[in-house]
Amino acid sequence: MSTQAKTLEQLITELHSTNGELITANNELTSTVVNKMGAIDTALANAQTEVNTAVTTADSRISQAILDLAKSHADMRINYYDRKVHTKDTLVQDNALVADPNDESKSIWVRVPNGGDWSGFHTYPAANRMTKLHTVAGYSYSPGYSESPVQYARDWSRTYMQFILTNSEATSEQINENIASQGVDINISLTGGWWNGSSVRDIPSMQVSGLHTYSSLFVRLVNVVSDGVTEPGDKQPQNIIQFGGSCNFAIDRVVNYPRIPV
Repeated sequence: MSTQAKTLEQLITELHSTNGELITANNELTSTVVNKMGAIDTALANAQTEVNTAVTTADSRISQAILDLAKSHADMRINYYDRKVHTKDTLVQDNALVADPNDESKSIWVRVPNGGDWSGFHTYPAANRMTKLHTVAGYSYSPGYSESPVQYARDWSRTYMQFILTNSEATSEQINENIASQGVDINISLTGGWWNGSSVRDIPSMQVSGLHTYSSLFVRLVNVVSDGVTEPGDKQPQNIIQFGGSCNFAIDRVVNYPRIPV
């Protein structure tokens, strides 16, 4: 079966038609690409705006955090002390320091003497807030180390100091009850070392309900089994007054930060 050959005019017409379809398709593709590029540009612009906003917000929060940190550390309530050296012996003489009737390895709590100068002695610290004790000195040693001919044969205790900032009118029993009821870790304020150097350490700040909020620094002495005892066995800390040596300390100041909870 034969077919009739197309004329030149027919071929030209078909070519024009095909070319028109190609142009239309190309225009549609171009329009699609342009639209997609526009959408991408819009998305990128929106994303950049969001990034800029997030960066600005972060910068603002960081600046505020820095400001809040600065304010929290700048707001201080300070108890001043006289830097006078206090020892186990002077505390016994001046404040009737005695062993705690419930645990003779610890003393009762007594107010740190202020040398007669009441300036800055009573303050209104915030309870349960970060409180720093600044010491000039804090000496603790084991007298049993020097025993002869056998070390620690008689005295195997070492005396440390513990401090707390609380109501000036509080009794030792009230302080102990408050420590127990609030679950306070009093060991964070364990102070003393053979090097007798200055230090800064955390101490608790508490308020006893029903007492005037005037507050002072209290101290108690605590005996532990000396770390020099190589075979402690069943040795227990001994009576705080009779054993452990005459530790000593001197206080520069106590700084309470009312905006920093602990």
